[in-house]
Amino acid sequence: MPSRPPLRRSRIVALAGVVLAACDVPTFEGPQLQDPPQGFLMVEGSGPVRRLVTGRESIFSAAWVESSVDASSIFIEGYPAVLGYEEAVTARNESARYALDPDTRVGEVEPFTVDGRSGWGWEERVETPRRGLVWVAYRAFVPYDSVTYTIEFASGNPTFKRSAPDTLKAVISTFGIGRTTYNVPLIALGAGLGLFALGVLRTKQQARAARNRSINLVKVPKKKDETKDRSVSPAPTAAASAPPPSRANRPPPRD
Repeated sequence: MPSRPPLRRSRIVALAGVVLAACDVPTFEGPQLQDPPQGFLMVEGSGPVRRLVTGRESIFSAAWVESSVDASSIFIEGYPAVLGYEEAVTARNESARYALDPDTRVGEVEPFTVDGRSGWGWEERVETPRRGLVWVAYRAFVPYDSVTYTIEFASGNPTFKRSAPDTLKAVISTFGIGRTTYNVPLIALGAGLGLFALGVLRTKQQARAARNRSINLVKVPKKKDETKDRSVSPAPTAAASAPPPSRANRPPPRD
């Protein structure tokens, strides 16, 4: 017959699953990539050689660097302003003007959606018939209500180069503010199920306690051990144990 505790544990696990399903917990709180590529490490104090937005002080910065030898990097900067298409075009033109490699090809600014926000981005790559495809990059502007984030992903890793810029855009698209959201109706449903389960459990416990109180406990006398009684001989009586009278003490014979 199965025991009841495992059933109770299964109910608790089910209720916990309902509560967890009602919460959408981000991988990282705050503005950050929610799904960084495998093998990338967050590096404190690192930043790009030249920021995309000039003349403005950044209020947020973060960096991801690939741990292999392919030297891939992702830089995130935040600026306290709502920057749009014109600022993105200016940043794109300056990126082409100050490119470190003369073989850099810079694409046109295109619409790009990140975290449900309408932003802008463009592709860059170094590729020639002689050198082949050296590296690729994608740079994006993501404006929020009062802050605009720039995200730059540059890589020489063949995994990202083969299908660039789609591979780079897919990683940048995981950027988000990272707020925990709650499904209130589902949480209420879970709370109701929990209260119902507690009520059923309390009712069963009360019924079990009432049954236990109704049982009359009868003391069963202990059986006598007859085998032990037969094995022990009875103690001798006083007459049997007294010694026979001596001849001197015997009464004289009668004539």
